[in-house]
Amino acid sequence: MDTIAGAGTTLRGYSAGEPGGPAVVIASACGMPAQLCEPWMRRLVASGHHVVTWETRGLSGDPGPDDAFDALAHDVEAQAADLLAVMEHHGIASAHVMGLCGGAVIALRAARRRPDRVGSLSLWHGDFSGTPGPMTGHQQNLRALLAIAAQGRSDAAMINTALAESARAGVPEEVAELVLHPYSTDELFYRYSTLTLATMTEDITPVLSALRMPVLVVTSEDDSTAHPDGSHRVAAALPGAELRVEPHGDHLSVFAAGTGLQKILADFIGGTSALTTRA
Repeated sequence: MDTIAGAGTTLRGYSAGEPGGPAVVIASACGMPAQLCEPWMRRLVASGHHVVTWETRGLSGDPGPDDAFDALAHDVEAQAADLLAVMEHHGIASAHVMGLCGGAVIALRAARRRPDRVGSLSLWHGDFSGTPGPMTGHQQNLRALLAIAAQGRSDAAMINTALAESARAGVPEEVAELVLHPYSTDELFYRYSTLTLATMTEDITPVLSALRMPVLVVTSEDDSTAHPDGSHRVAAALPGAELRVEPHGDHLSVFAAGTGLQKILADFIGGTSALTTRA
């Protein structure tokens, strides 16, 4: 674990594999512990990659006092700057960037900000609920609840209490502790609401046509959490993007890095060449 200087804060970053190898940066779902990405990190390291990721500002380690969090920027631009700060910390000049769920929006924003640093992108079951189009019931409900919780700490405490049981529904036991981390205290839930609402309301559409790096967009036919139409819309707006639609999968199963998903990524990365590390 590394302590990394972000914009106005410090971040908890993680690195695996040999520095100098082809670099992959994982932009995980907002607020999720880095441990959730371990299956992807292990498999990428086994194939010779240097993999780095980080945990969302204000939500990991010693979260710091409330007023310090309130003074931070919470928008997607700030979270994208954190991605670039992680690359800078590890001396990575250019990398393949994976965006998982809400992290897909952060990855796209970082790619628009510094296209010279993002050699290629892959976006996995992206939550693009900020772009105009249909949403799942989960997206509609969560966005509405987060909007209330982000209004203040007392509102967040009320919502968190109401969600105590329903938040656990459908979450596999083996990852429940990780996935439910943002709900573990009322303060964490308030911060999670503020930061995640930013990703869920960001209309990323205006930046897409300017992105010229290779992009892989992955969704499924039956994702009832992050609406597949969001991935279809984003892929259609990205010049030359490759869209893969699997029969099954969602924003939780993608973190397991199953064999089929590994092959999809390996085939895509094998066709790109901008995976280098600064000397």
